[in-house]
Amino acid sequence: MREFRSVARARSGAQRGVGPGCRDQSVPATEDLARMLRRAGLGVLFGTVMVDMMGFGIVLPLLPFYAEEMGASPRWVTLIIASFSITQLLSAPIWGRFSDRVGRRRLLLIGLFASALSYLLFALADNLWVLLLSRATAGAAGGTVGIAQAYVADSTEGEERAKGLGLIGAASGLGIMLGPAIGGAFSSFGLGVPGYVAAGLCLLNLMAAMVLLPESRHFRSGRADASKGEAATVRLWLRSLNRFPLRVLLLVYFLTLACFTSMTSVLALYAERVFAMTAADMGLVFTLAGGCTVIVRGGLVGRIVKRFGEPRTMRAGCALLALGVGAIPFIEEGWQLWLLVPTWASATGLIFPALHALISRATDEHSQGSVFGGSQVAGGAGRVLAPLAAGHLFELYAIESPFLVGAAASAVALWLALRIPAARDPKAKEELDPTDRWTGPVAAHEPRDQPDARSP
Repeated sequence: MREFRSVARARSGAQRGVGPGCRDQSVPATEDLARMLRRAGLGVLFGTVMVDMMGFGIVLPLLPFYAEEMGASPRWVTLIIASFSITQLLSAPIWGRFSDRVGRRRLLLIGLFASALSYLLFALADNLWVLLLSRATAGAAGGTVGIAQAYVADSTEGEERAKGLGLIGAASGLGIMLGPAIGGAFSSFGLGVPGYVAAGLCLLNLMAAMVLLPESRHFRSGRADASKGEAATVRLWLRSLNRFPLRVLLLVYFLTLACFTSMTSVLALYAERVFAMTAADMGLVFTLAGGCTVIVRGGLVGRIVKRFGEPRTMRAGCALLALGVGAIPFIEEGWQLWLLVPTWASATGLIFPALHALISRATDEHSQGSVFGGSQVAGGAGRVLAPLAAGHLFELYAIESPFLVGAAASAVALWLALRIPAARDPKAKEELDPTDRWTGPVAAHEPRDQPDARSP
């Protein structure tokens, strides 16, 4: 209401012909209105990501059973499941680079349409090749995650960025939590029916986004020019990903995501063998984990980052992840596992929003999509390789070994995270080096309304 009253006062002043006074009031009113519109855009983006991931959650638990109905062997099932991650890994940098050139909104809409198409193929599939095509298409559409992150980076500043990225992560987690319940309810009408439901949700989401989702502020302002960015060409893009601190941040992302995905890929098998836990028990475990992650990403991480900064938040998350995963082989009773779940679930809620915010703040404003696409390659590699390694260790060595190796990977990530410098105080402008891509204006430590010191 305060924003609307400010706008109303500015308009009434203009109608009365107030000169300088009217101009003084209209400036903050305009800023308040822009802030309100920015938050509205992020709210729509939250719904867009949540519904998109809800469709993913609807289909994924049913996929093995659906494939087996068509005569799939275990190798076919794993190939179909892996096709999603493979095409997502390959498409993410392409989506990101295009979004730096043509805008975020248009490609997000295309991604939603592709998701709807993939779920429709899933519902209509009558052979394994069509089913494989549906999951590969869904993975390619899922490469737009980096675009959503770039949209947040375009629309937030400073410590707000981790909060915004945390909300996107919360939307993703909430969608994955709700999706399996919806899919299970509709699967009684046939294993293909949830595909129609997911396609319908994506189409409704597409129509809502077409009406309600504005282009990101960076493109609306006319500042966007990918040719001026550090990732203007493929060679420059690869070079930018290899410079400090990005190379360290991407390695931390790979290691922590590998730790988390390796643990989740074999946790049910371990709990079944050691504690005789059932599939229903594990469903509750992962529901609790998802709930903790949503709470941390959606409400707590912004406050924590505001107080302690992104580097310390990320380090605390790495330490918690190493502790939570490494302690699993040492618990003696099944109920103790429930006490560990909030540890590693909260850890991911701290690590990834802070990490993505640091990646964004280490990147110039013209290359956000390209670099976030590159980060999805690092994350996708962890999601693909870590479960394979965990299964190998679990079967051939010891069932405890995946958790110990994962904890070691997170400990290495913590050691690397100690190299990331703390964010500077935004008020201490005289200490900022305008040519430094980590502490200068490109890191969003200076207000956006100040001239860019790098421009001629």
